[in-house]
Amino acid sequence: MSDFGGVLRAFRKAAGLSQERLAAVSGVSVEAVKTLETGRRRRPRSATVMLLADGLELTEPQRAELAAAGTQTRPRVTDLHQLPDDLQDFSGREQQVAELEEVFATQDLRPGVVLTSAIAGMGGIGKTALAVHVAHRLADRYPDGQLYLNLRGFGPGLPMTVEEALGRLMESLGVPAPDDPHDVDEAASRYRSAVAGLRVLVLLDNAASAAQVAPLLPGASTCAVLITSRRTLAALPGVARVGLDVLPDRDAVQMLSMVVGGDRIAADPANALSIVRLCGGLPLALRIAAARLADEPSWTVADLAQRLESSRGHLDEFSSADLDLRASIEAALAAATDRDADAVTAFKLLGLHEGDELDIRVAAALLDLPLVEAEDRLERLVDLHLLDSVVPGRYRMHDLIRSFVQETTAALTDEPAREAARLRVLRRYLAMAWRSRTLTFTEPLTEDWSKGGWTADAESLTLEELFGWLDEEIEEIIAALHRASDATPAERELVARIVIGLLPYLHARRRYSDGVALGTIAADRSAGDPFAAAIVPYELAQQCGAAGRYQAAVEHMTTSLAALKNLPYEDKYFEGQVFLGEYLAELGRYDEASAVAAAGTEGAIRHGIEIIEADGRLILGIVAGRQARTEVQDDEFRRAVELVRRFGNANAQRWILSAVGSSYRESGRFDDALAYLDEARRRAIAAGDEFAAAEADEDLGRTEFARGHLEVAERHLTAALDVLRGTWQSEARVREHLGRVMQAAGRPDEASQQWGSALELLVRHGAPQADDLRLLLAEVRSSS
Repeated sequence: MSDFGGVLRAFRKAAGLSQERLAAVSGVSVEAVKTLETGRRRRPRSATVMLLADGLELTEPQRAELAAAGTQTRPRVTDLHQLPDDLQDFSGREQQVAELEEVFATQDLRPGVVLTSAIAGMGGIGKTALAVHVAHRLADRYPDGQLYLNLRGFGPGLPMTVEEALGRLMESLGVPAPDDPHDVDEAASRYRSAVAGLRVLVLLDNAASAAQVAPLLPGASTCAVLITSRRTLAALPGVARVGLDVLPDRDAVQMLSMVVGGDRIAADPANALSIVRLCGGLPLALRIAAARLADEPSWTVADLAQRLESSRGHLDEFSSADLDLRASIEAALAAATDRDADAVTAFKLLGLHEGDELDIRVAAALLDLPLVEAEDRLERLVDLHLLDSVVPGRYRMHDLIRSFVQETTAALTDEPAREAARLRVLRRYLAMAWRSRTLTFTEPLTEDWSKGGWTADAESLTLEELFGWLDEEIEEIIAALHRASDATPAERELVARIVIGLLPYLHARRRYSDGVALGTIAADRSAGDPFAAAIVPYELAQQCGAAGRYQAAVEHMTTSLAALKNLPYEDKYFEGQVFLGEYLAELGRYDEASAVAAAGTEGAIRHGIEIIEADGRLILGIVAGRQARTEVQDDEFRRAVELVRRFGNANAQRWILSAVGSSYRESGRFDDALAYLDEARRRAIAAGDEFAAAEADEDLGRTEFARGHLEVAERHLTAALDVLRGTWQSEARVREHLGRVMQAAGRPDEASQQWGSALELLVRHGAPQADDLRLLLAEVRSSS
């Protein structure tokens, strides 16, 4: 079949026409159509080509392709088999290979369309290796040849110009260059004409940009193009894109085996996996590490793993012969500087950030840029595959790239500049944390302590937005506060402010142990500030109380009350007395608890502070219940509930209803307990507070268990666990109670499983309750 015949046949089939129907609509005889398609006639007249194009209703590009095929003269080919050798140790990437082969398998289904696929990813991710591997697998489909061109988009020297690239392609095809070597349009036209009708695969490797690639795309649908680039090349339309990520562990270990030798790797799979993870699954790093191990037969796999571990954070170990990871990253930056100088500058400063993920608001503070500008620069770094976009507004950097950028940042900045950047980030945390606090609740003492500028740039955010942001950023905030507590005076000064801003969030998320740890740091960093001397131990006492550390809560609240005596905030003092009574009651010091809670309650009554009076009566009722003074218990609870229903907010109402219900359960008055707890649960559900609803379910489950209703108890506790899973203290507590229910129901194996999970949580966080659970587990295992 002639070149023209093949192109004509493809267009006819795409149009859904038989040879007879094409003859009828074009005015060309059936015999002529058959003669052209079978190749018996190789050079149709131009008038015939026009009639056929009209009959096929071809677009202008398709008409040009048909006409070019009709006038095609075979080029003076010099070398059309230019693919680099496939790697003998190529491994993995099965999914990507299949995707690319599927793209090019649609050739016959898409006449008139040049099949194009682009492989994108960070430097060292294996784009060229994959492209060459796939190109070799596709070579038989393109028998007229395979062209390869390294466009030098990212590497030593300048990227290849379009004129030079076209010249190289035309030279390979034996096509003379235009008289004007700078006439890109004429050169591109000659190139496209040369490949029209040929089945050629073009591999354009290491492209710098879409503008560099576009003139190099052949116009013939018989050709296909495979592109690699560190950019996504989004400006190229109709391109099937394949993004490469790091290798999964299994494939990475397989690569090590193929380079080093399977026996050495198989002999020490644990250290082989360590090498993979220290290389971050990056093929270039893996290849360098494997090459070093292969070149050093006296090294064990453990030796290399130890070297990489001891040099973690440095790239010196990732250099071997002509492979160098640091050079690869530097080449990418050098190539990007001309077009993305601002983005490259931003990248070189990102070493100031120490977290695993980078939030856009934090990045803006770090770089001292407006939010929009910072996002634009980070998105350009994503396009360069120097950053990954996790979700909109959050970014992640490969560990080895982070090592590089930390080296670069250290070289570009001095300590004053680094401190200034850290302070900007801490102030960002302060704004977000303190804004969330002001939307949760306000009080005169903390309002007088804070300054208006603390919440700058966060005023427009809702509580839901702030809590959502804190959910994502909290681990890095905690780490930053630990670092700041031992840093400069200016950084230490911000620690207590940020912590106090965060505590309502931590309480709402039931992260009491974090609240205790951070509150302890804040207490150590708040000397000399009379407001902080009262606020920090007060808030720390509440966190300790919520975490069950009642002795510490007593000590911190006593410290706070001593400081509050010197400040004009009597309501806070009375409230502190009530809380102190609660903590003393939990320690069994009932007389002291009653005395201090009564003092706080009387002060609240004198000053008409109903909500503090309600809290005080609650504590007095709890103490009375534990002392079997039933009438006092009922009277105090009745008055507390009346007050909170009239004057308290939704949170206060749910808290007091739950506490009353729990106290009645302790007293064995289960019907009263269930009534209050059920109301607390209904109010929590109505308010959309899933944590409060779950804790009410927990208390309902405990109450039903106490009265022997095991199925109902299990249902409530399971519902609580579904919500509280992940808040380790609450989860461990619920699992303990659920295990007791299962043990009572004659299911010791399930009970043991629940207690084992709870014990693991408690041990991991160093909680003292672990000893009690060990005893439970020992008992159930000894009896089974």
